[in-house]
Amino acid sequence: MSLPRPLVTLHFAQTLDGRIAAPNERVELSTPAGIEHAHRARADHDAVLVGIRTVVIDDPLLTVRACEGPQPMRVVLASALGVPEGARLLRRSPATSTASTNGNGAARAQPAGGRVVVVGAAGRALDGARARLEERGAAVIVVPADDRGRVSLPHALAELHARGVRRLLVEGGAAVLTSFLRARLADRAEVEIAPRLLGDTAIPAVGALGEAPLASAIDLREPAVELLGGNLLLRGDVAYPD
Repeated sequence: MSLPRPLVTLHFAQTLDGRIAAPNERVELSTPAGIEHAHRARADHDAVLVGIRTVVIDDPLLTVRACEGPQPMRVVLASALGVPEGARLLRRSPATSTASTNGNGAARAQPAGGRVVVVGAAGRALDGARARLEERGAAVIVVPADDRGRVSLPHALAELHARGVRRLLVEGGAAVLTSFLRARLADRAEVEIAPRLLGDTAIPAVGALGEAPLASAIDLREPAVELLGGNLLLRGDVAYPD
């Protein structure tokens, strides 16, 4: 029996050769139009989800700032609950250094983000880490671990569904994107493609999807393409092999 879950959309930016970052280093691939589109996508979803490596490397706020709209719940998959103490999404109010400016160049406060939810894996989630996160105002959910000791995605999605999440935006990183695709839990995908090549030393957006590449290939059904500044946005429904 399958567990209830929200509709899941994968949203990420990559290069022409399918890379999303350099090893342990953030790479800015989105255009201003792409950033605005990404923030509109956040506003259109009940929650936005990333993995712990994205928090460690990119330190995102996961808020809606480039457009008007509601703030989604912010979800982090962190099997051992190891969210860094200084992570920006744990700040109760964003620091002045993250503020944008208005038309007169004066500082303008960033909007407060949605509630932070950190999902850990049973057997790996540490009590001390849980207490520390809860002291910072985050909600902590511990679900069963999968066969690799990571958060079980079906159970995590069921917990989010129980908390009112019906539309979930998954922004990465690579391990998280791959896990959703391998588990056949992604329904739609939106990929911003930058006209840049990073080469095979950079991190691919998606890892191995199965033992036989052709047999496990995943398609986008009824794809649509639009321009986002100098980048392309490719979107469609995810179609899994029989």
